[in-house]
Amino acid sequence: MTDQIHMSPTRAFKFSKNPLRAYQDYIGQIDWWEGSKDAVLFGTLVHNVAEGMDLLTGLSDEEKDLLISKTGKTKGQLKKQYQDAEIIGKHLRDYASQFGQAEYEVPFDEESETGNGIQFTATGRADMLTENAVFDFKTVAPMDFNHFRENDYQYFRDNRQEEYKKQIAWYAFIFEKEEAHLLYVAKNPDKPFIYDYKMDSDEIKRYADEMGDEIEQAVNYINDPDNIPAVNDGSKWAFGYFGGVITND
Repeated sequence: MTDQIHMSPTRAFKFSKNPLRAYQDYIGQIDWWEGSKDAVLFGTLVHNVAEGMDLLTGLSDEEKDLLISKTGKTKGQLKKQYQDAEIIGKHLRDYASQFGQAEYEVPFDEESETGNGIQFTATGRADMLTENAVFDFKTVAPMDFNHFRENDYQYFRDNRQEEYKKQIAWYAFIFEKEEAHLLYVAKNPDKPFIYDYKMDSDEIKRYADEMGDEIEQAVNYINDPDNIPAVNDGSKWAFGYFGGVITND
């Protein structure tokens, strides 16, 4: 591999799930995302409002076409399924403002090196930074959010809370912040409850170390792509790659 490798936590997670599929996404052969973009777009709108930006900031023309009605009385307005994002985002912004002066969408781009000497550029973007803390915003379906009231943080069926903790711990490490907060907001305009999950210093160190290991493994795959393993992850990609068959071999 001769080109400089760029690696973010989000991309490293793809390599942890399915290395070959992630590599093909990395080099532009395929798009990793296969499903509906509704949830992603809704979350982006919430982020934009929470961060005090224009509602459609950072969206492509194609994504805007998915958001805006083109016919009837609502032509030019947000489609109904996205309208609640403004209410939810405003509540999140009101809560986050208590932490004082903040920067939003703060990027990092640092030259780094793996333990075996492979150079790469570590990249990422923090939703919100204050003097002492880093914050990440997550929009959660109401049914899932109810588990927080039961003190059940391990509620995600796909265990993605572990990825969230690794990612924000890595950001705390990169930006040298003492605190890390995952701000979960319920996707419910009538009661957009917020769960503020604050990681302690031991969690930050442990999860940042784990994130570093995943990033290093992903960089190693890209550096030496000849024997990257494929995983039958149930995706359309896997259906094509494995011929639509699952075995117990």
